Amino acid sequence: MSTAIRYLRLFMHLPAAWGGGRRGVGYLSQYGDILRISFDEDYINDAKRPTLSLSLTGDSEAATRQILSSMRDARLVRTDGRWPVYFQNLLPEGHNRERLAHERGCAPDDEFELLAAAGHDLMGALEVEPVPLQQGVPDTVRHWHTTQGLDVLEPGFVEYPVEDAASLPGVVTKFSAVHNGRRYTIHRHGQAGSTILKLPTSQHPDLVANEFAGYQLCQALQLNCARARIVSRAEAELPEHLPFQKILAVDRFDHLPGGVRVHMEEFNQVLGYAPRQKYGQRNPAQPLQDWATMLRVLNRLSTQPVQDTREFLARMLAFILMGNTDAHLKNWALIYPDGRHPQLAPLYDPVCVSAFFHDAPAGQYAVNRSIDAQLRDLDWEDLRALMQAAGLLRIPRHLSLLRDLVLQAKAQWPAVLKQAPASVAQTVAERLQGGVKLAV
Repeated sequence: MSTAIRYLRLFMHLPAAWGGGRRGVGYLSQYGDILRISFDEDYINDAKRPTLSLSLTGDSEAATRQILSSMRDARLVRTDGRWPVYFQNLLPEGHNRERLAHERGCAPDDEFELLAAAGHDLMGALEVEPVPLQQGVPDTVRHWHTTQGLDVLEPGFVEYPVEDAASLPGVVTKFSAVHNGRRYTIHRHGQAGSTILKLPTSQHPDLVANEFAGYQLCQALQLNCARARIVSRAEAELPEHLPFQKILAVDRFDHLPGGVRVHMEEFNQVLGYAPRQKYGQRNPAQPLQDWATMLRVLNRLSTQPVQDTREFLARMLAFILMGNTDAHLKNWALIYPDGRHPQLAPLYDPVCVSAFFHDAPAGQYAVNRSIDAQLRDLDWEDLRALMQAAGLLRIPRHLSLLRDLVLQAKAQWPAVLKQAPASVAQTVAERLQGGVKLAV
């Protein structure tokens, strides 16, 4: 095994109230198959540190410091060539991962290089970049590796991030873009994108129209949504070989125009799940177990618990009514507007996945079909039990608001569905007319 160690500096962008700019908080290192995050001492000892993740936060300040300084905690170190799961969730999936690997010239399973490649355009307020070789191995990094009996002799070379590369979670083809005054462009010259451009697929050419209809349905219920619109192919500078004429442009709530970053993390990161576990525990006996945990987090830790728990429940009901069976744990997120304390992030990726079932073979979308069957069967007593498990108060009031939301959907959605793809309109109308128990 090579005796060289490769490492990246980890930065967090700070809110304007903190003076803006970015703060170095640690190093990400690779030595053979060992991948490790080593936090700076001043970050560990700072009781007012910016929050990287609730998964790295203990029940007390002492417990948090113990986690951040641990020598062997799996949240900080792995020995199988993969990042700890928080950082795994920063990497793209599917075609987006293949494209990033191609841009970097590395293998799709080389997680160190993938993160390094997209270092300037990661999710949330994070950036990573290599440190000049002449600076040597930082003591923070060297100390941990030498205490494990590893002879780290020299720093290894790491290339700077690919100029226009980005790491966007999800499997749908998407690009990180900025608006240059005329068009959206992925040629960002090293700056992070403030807009996500999402494309349809050859299998689902109406995917853009489907998701845009999902946004409109959610907005009709006054839910807090990311801003989305359909733009033409002529309004975006993308690789010429892409044949689609309609693109969904979604404003990022973590990367704002002008370079301002707002930290965020997906609930998959909050709960400490690897990307492959994004559908949660999938316990047939307790289908709402992860939702209850998410509600408990918002109720206990959000700076606006009443607003966020009501919004969460409303979104959950809207997704059931509209057939969004892909509201997995990477499609729910927290934001940290003040750098420290969480709030529920705006709604994103509201796709009517159930509309794809009609023309698909029975074996396709097996996970989504199973989720759909569970969601269709939920009744009001199930929602009551969910709220009790989450420790919510005033449950009758929550249930009353949700019943009103069903009536609102029945009143508002038919007009929206007139502009939606036929498959979406048919699917949602059937659910509103008794296709799910909560609509009866």
